[in-house]
Amino acid sequence: MRRMPVLFAAIVAAALIVAPGASAKSAPKTCTTSSKNVVGKTVKGTLVANNVNSVQAQYATCGQAKKAMNKLLSLRIEEPKSVAGYYCTPVVHSTEPDVVSYKCLFRGADTPMFVKLTFKVTYDQD
Repeated sequence: MRRMPVLFAAIVAAALIVAPGASAKSAPKTCTTSSKNVVGKTVKGTLVANNVNSVQAQYATCGQAKKAMNKLLSLRIEEPKSVAGYYCTPVVHSTEPDVVSYKCLFRGADTPMFVKLTFKVTYDQD
């Protein structure tokens, strides 16, 4: 019977060691890019990442987010599309001028990694 308290203490200690890494949520980053297709020419996006692993860490960077933003803005995408590793879903708020918000997600296939990029633009009337 003496082993039960020792076993219980070992389980609690292991849980305390693993818990901080399990919810590794990064602070939101602001990623900025420019596009001739939007009013003001500058677009700011918010990037949030959880449980980033070293193999797929590139998807949690502003560099990768800018690639996705630039592709969406150059094509003026208004329907769901996979771009630069993210799955992007637009929401059209108004037309004339076109105001669209984008929510782009990257989810790790075999890991709990999750990256979310959000931004909103008003397109030029070109």
